[in-house]
Amino acid sequence: MIEKFLHEAASSNLSEQMGLSPDQQSQHKAFLGLTEADLGLLAELAPVIERHADAVVEGFYANIQHYPELERLILGAGSSVERLKRTQRAYLQELFKGDLGPEYFERRLRVGVIHHKIGLTPRWYLGSYSVYMQLLAPLIFRHWRWQRGRALQAVLALDKVLSLDAQLAIDTYIHSLTAELTVVSLSKGELEQRLAAYNGLIDRVAKGDLTARIETAVGLATDDDLAHLGVNLNQMTDRLAEMTSEVAESSNAMLVSVEQVRASIGAQSSGAAQQAASVNETTATLEQIKATSQQTLEKATALKEVADRARAEGDQGLTVVEAAVNAMRHTRGQVEAIAGHIGVLNERLQQIGDITNAVGELAQQSKMLALNASIEAAKAGDAGRGFAVVAEEVRDLAEQSRQATTQVQGILGEIRNAAARAVRAVEEGNEGADRGANLADRAGETLNSLNRVIHDTALASQQIVAAVRQEASGIDQIRIAMKDISQVTSQFVAATRQTEAATDQLTDYAALLQNMVRLFRVGGARFDFDRARTLHRTWVARLEAFLAGRATLAEEEAVSHHHCQLGLWYDSEGLQRYGHIPEMLALDAPHRELHELIHDVVQQQNSGRRPNAEQVMARVRTLSARIVELLDRIETKSRTLETGRGEAG
Repeated sequence: MIEKFLHEAASSNLSEQMGLSPDQQSQHKAFLGLTEADLGLLAELAPVIERHADAVVEGFYANIQHYPELERLILGAGSSVERLKRTQRAYLQELFKGDLGPEYFERRLRVGVIHHKIGLTPRWYLGSYSVYMQLLAPLIFRHWRWQRGRALQAVLALDKVLSLDAQLAIDTYIHSLTAELTVVSLSKGELEQRLAAYNGLIDRVAKGDLTARIETAVGLATDDDLAHLGVNLNQMTDRLAEMTSEVAESSNAMLVSVEQVRASIGAQSSGAAQQAASVNETTATLEQIKATSQQTLEKATALKEVADRARAEGDQGLTVVEAAVNAMRHTRGQVEAIAGHIGVLNERLQQIGDITNAVGELAQQSKMLALNASIEAAKAGDAGRGFAVVAEEVRDLAEQSRQATTQVQGILGEIRNAAARAVRAVEEGNEGADRGANLADRAGETLNSLNRVIHDTALASQQIVAAVRQEASGIDQIRIAMKDISQVTSQFVAATRQTEAATDQLTDYAALLQNMVRLFRVGGARFDFDRARTLHRTWVARLEAFLAGRATLAEEEAVSHHHCQLGLWYDSEGLQRYGHIPEMLALDAPHRELHELIHDVVQQQNSGRRPNAEQVMARVRTLSARIVELLDRIETKSRTLETGRGEAG
């Protein structure tokens, strides 16, 4: 109350609050005998006071320094002496301004409020007016020292103004005290009524009823500290209700999130198991590939060895062909030499024919010719045998030259014939030698091509061996990597199982949190239905995880529809609040059947009859969708009914 009054004093019209109308302000001045002449006399002194204002203010605060209590009040009020000096200087100027209208009264009252706020008691500020009189009176008498009567009138006028200020300060002080007394003016009955209302609120909140509030007519009707306490209690209850609703929504969201995490973990776990199986299959395949690669390496190595041998034999064959070509070329040269010799022989035979008649005379010469012919025949080899015979006969004829001239002519004819045959034989030999040389050249070219192919094959076989070895090394590295992946996958599967256990704990914590929140009434239906749906979906999700092999469930955990979380809510708060809605009553049958089937699913699955469990689970899913649909319809109807009641009220 006091703080509110002080706030109003700084922002509203204090004269109106305290009942100081303009007429009453005039009465104040009249009672003191303060006239316009007095104010005019003070206005004449304004220039004098202006010249001495700083000295007066310094003298005033020099007196205050002797009183530490006053200094502490000034500092405690958040002000300073220097700031107050400026305020006091303005006050001096107002005293001698000659205008004491409504604004002056308002400023004086405001100063009184501030004095009360900082704890400055009347004895201090009333005494300050006497200090001002002691400082200002000598200035006035000194200014009108030759007009003592005028000076006295001015001092009396100043005393009247200071007395008016003192009266206003006292009025403000009394008004403040009256406001304080109002705070403690409540009757005993009012106090007991308020305390009963407050105790009732606290008791209802302690029992979990966060809809309780203190009624305005009982605890908040007045504007005092107890009323503020009631407002604070209501605000505290509002905040508790908000926090409880937030906790409820958070626990619902936590359950939904946990189930989403559980489903995600189940999918990850299933994927990891499939991945582990794939890794094992891949590892086995890699082992087979490695064995095949080893066989390929062995065959490639054997191929390389064959290619190396073929390359060596090809190089040797090429050398032999080159030697054969050279021999053929040499033979052709020899045949050409024989042909040349036969030509020379024909010339000689012609000469022999010309000198046949002189054979006798030239017997000795014939012997020499025969000797030469024998030598040439020896050089000709087989082809020169006939020529050797002729040479021998020439020698004989040389002996018998005289008797065998006719015989020589015949022999010369035979020699010519033999020479012609020899020429033909040489020509045929040249042709054969040419064909042989050509064949040898083509054989050499073929061997060269074959040798290049063999060389390329050997190089390719080397590259195949190197590639197969790299493949084997890569397969080993892949096999090692697959083993690492298998280990990591196993660790991931173990981690997902741990995470599943953690989500189970989170589910338990969320359910515990919801049970704790149920102790409080916060109003509204959203929390109830969200909770009901979440509890139901949590159970069904757990059953799905169990059927997928990601969780375990014992038959004793498959409780009846009265003992699950949704059933507990249905039998208590659900029926109490929404039993008048037909869908609420219709919820019992599918809920009961669902729990009977849940027990059947657990029994079939734990007995190893998964196909049967899957068939029953299909019906469970249908019933679950029906239950959620009924809950949605119940919520919609409950809101419609509550809205209708609110509008009717």
